[in-house]
Amino acid sequence: MSVLQAILLGVVQGLTEFIPISSTAHLTIAQALLKIRDADLARSFDLVLHLGTALALIVATRKLLAGIASEALRAATGRPAADETDRALLAPIVVGTIPGVLAGLFLLKRFEAFRTLLTIGMAMMAACVYFLVAERVGERGPSSERRLSGINWLDALLVGLAQAAAGLLPGLSRSGMTISTGRLRGLRRDEATRFSFLLALPIILGAGAKALLDLRKEHGPAIGPAPLAAGFLASAIVGYLAVEFLLRYLKTHTLRPFAIYLGILGAVLVVVGGLITF
Repeated sequence: MSVLQAILLGVVQGLTEFIPISSTAHLTIAQALLKIRDADLARSFDLVLHLGTALALIVATRKLLAGIASEALRAATGRPAADETDRALLAPIVVGTIPGVLAGLFLLKRFEAFRTLLTIGMAMMAACVYFLVAERVGERGPSSERRLSGINWLDALLVGLAQAAAGLLPGLSRSGMTISTGRLRGLRRDEATRFSFLLALPIILGAGAKALLDLRKEHGPAIGPAPLAAGFLASAIVGYLAVEFLLRYLKTHTLRPFAIYLGILGAVLVVVGGLITF
């Protein structure tokens, strides 16, 4: 893998990990366009991409994460809450993370065989419909302005299930599915986005840890240090910009443009995938 290829894949990972258009699907497409076989993408490269996006998310949400970490420590030591909102998020984060962890441990291997252009396209089209329905329901719902301080365990569980589904089926954007589910539960769009990012961090770190464990089984890295460094920096920088953009964008805009993009690209992939299968 060349440095330029590593940068391109890092940019794709950093951008699509957070922008709701499916990172796995776009990485699959990028690999095909760059004529890179899956075997050439060593686990060492997969690891640095996840570390890059994890760093981006930590830096972009550092104030919120610091508050939650402080409240977790205060709760563990039996001290009263200094910030009720941050304290209220502790249990929902745990509940919302569980489905994704279980899906990754017990179901991911079984679903990897379904990663074809046809199934990715179908998942994108399904995500398109889900986004549009969620926006419509969220805008018309009687309680569409709920904040994070009011999130409950059922909200967290449903958002977590959406994240788990996205992790199993490429084309179902993780951020898009979780934000849309938050909208269906009446959360404000920007608040649903923040909760989506909070749930994303444990999953991204978990994926990186899995890649690290898999890497130990290899005799040595299949990619040189220069491409690894380039991929890490590209995914971290672009990932940070993507998080900052989405947090600002969704304060005043909807997910509809992303839904339309997914619908169009999904339809193209269904046609192409169908022709290849035929």
